[in-house]
Amino acid sequence: MALEHDIASLVEASEALTSTVDNKIQSIDSALNAAISASQSKTDQHLAKVDTALSQYLNTQSHFRVTRNQALVPDDNGNVPKLWDTGNLKKATLLETVETNQEVDSRSVLAREFLRALDSDEKYFAGNFNIWELEYYPYREVTIDGQISKTYAHLMYQYFRRPTHMTVAAVVKHIRGIVPTGSWCQGLRANEPAKICGGEVALDGRNKYSHCVPIAHGMELDSSETVVVQVALPAVVTGKVPLDSGWGQFPHVGHKDQSAYDYHPTSTFS
Repeated sequence: MALEHDIASLVEASEALTSTVDNKIQSIDSALNAAISASQSKTDQHLAKVDTALSQYLNTQSHFRVTRNQALVPDDNGNVPKLWDTGNLKKATLLETVETNQEVDSRSVLAREFLRALDSDEKYFAGNFNIWELEYYPYREVTIDGQISKTYAHLMYQYFRRPTHMTVAAVVKHIRGIVPTGSWCQGLRANEPAKICGGEVALDGRNKYSHCVPIAHGMELDSSETVVVQVALPAVVTGKVPLDSGWGQFPHVGHKDQSAYDYHPTSTFS
């Protein structure tokens, strides 16, 4: 009987110990979960503050335009946008001047489509601008070692200096032909309304230059299969512009008729 009593006591003690251990584990788990929850809450709060600060920073940067004629004013002959190199252009047509201080319903369907892309489909906005329709050859020919070959075509572009992180964009609509890529056509899609296209030009040195030139890879096409796009407000500006939050008209770093730099170099880009 004594042995049975001892065994029973041991079992009882073991069960009591097991219960104590289980309770302790539950207590530890509870404390650990509370600590994890509190830590996660603090982390989420800090991340939310960082996101808010970053968003405010991005939206409070000063952006200055380093390309000219964002409104696409025509040249003296009225044939093409002034100060823009035309690339492999076949034909340029000034479709419309979109004017501020006009009743919304009085504007054309095209004007309102471009204004909606800018989140400016209202009576007043920053200033008048032109919409051009540009038709390009799908490729260009180059001569290398006496041999003529086809390569990608250039759309309208400008030379610009790039001493800092920059953004290039425009409001663009694809009309027909292959879809050009890069620069102010980055993200362009066929069969879509006018939209903000473009991207960032990352810093890789302080004394660099570039050309904001979209390209058309139509080397396999006939020259009659042209590329047609409609475009407004193309520009390269300093800093990072979050394009998902819009685009607009930016101040130029130089004077109206004089560059902020010492001189205008003759571009050797071809």
